[in-house]
Amino acid sequence: MKYTFHIVDVFSSTPFGGNQLAVLPDATGISAEGMQKIAREFNFGETTFVLPKNDPANTCRVRIFTPRAELDFAGHPTVGTACALVMNQHVRLSDPIRLILEENIGPVTVDIAQRNGGFHGTLTLSGKIEASTGAPSPADLAAVLSIEPTEVSQVFFAGIGLPFCFAQLSSNAVVDRAAINRAAWAATLSRAWSPHVFFFAGNLRDGGKLYARMWAPALGVEEDPATGSACAALVGAMASKLEFGGTAYRLSIQQGISMGRRSEIEAEARKSGAVVTSVSVGGATAYIASGEIEVPPSALVS
Repeated sequence: MKYTFHIVDVFSSTPFGGNQLAVLPDATGISAEGMQKIAREFNFGETTFVLPKNDPANTCRVRIFTPRAELDFAGHPTVGTACALVMNQHVRLSDPIRLILEENIGPVTVDIAQRNGGFHGTLTLSGKIEASTGAPSPADLAAVLSIEPTEVSQVFFAGIGLPFCFAQLSSNAVVDRAAINRAAWAATLSRAWSPHVFFFAGNLRDGGKLYARMWAPALGVEEDPATGSACAALVGAMASKLEFGGTAYRLSIQQGISMGRRSEIEAEARKSGAVVTSVSVGGATAYIASGEIEVPPSALVS
């Protein structure tokens, strides 16, 4: 049976940048095992499968798969799926354009705007920023990254929908120089609260600019050119700190540079009193291609 797919580049205003995403706009009839095999076939960081909504108030249901596992939530697939559905007129347009995607984490709102002839999507999540103690020491994390312990400023865990190990490094050059040490990763992170490591350089003040990379070998993603869920968790974790007394905390993140897939991500956390009430992550999406994939009966719901 033939299924339509679209390919988009997320967190990039131009083709061949950002994070690649395959979207099946009507995946009705494909089994979960079939979705996993299709995601492995595309072999992008993630592939999404759009299904009928459960709640009439929402737009659709979306399932997200990496080449190795299903995710409850991920940033670039959420933004990219919403933009792909709007670009290819799979949803009825409104003004303003707002989609509510039913993901495993719950409903996720995505606002779509047209900017400079392209599409820009911003997802918003309301939910508690998760954290965990027991993050690796700077020395242990330095071993994972193949850098010097003095080049690691801090290490901490945080997540919203998908947990990450965050490491702030001393410079962009150190971020570029990092190379994964598999043995150290297996010993330090493979069984940790999060085995996925998002490392960056830059200023964490409100309005700061960061330069980042992310590795998720446990998900079959050697390196990710843009990680919206990590940016959401990071901005939320920073806004959660007691010393931040404002109502909105913003970060601009560049990622994927060393991969040749420049990504530009804007992240914001909203705070009321001492509580973070929502986090948003946004960026442009570039259309790449559409086609059909032949899905064999073995990959369909029996």
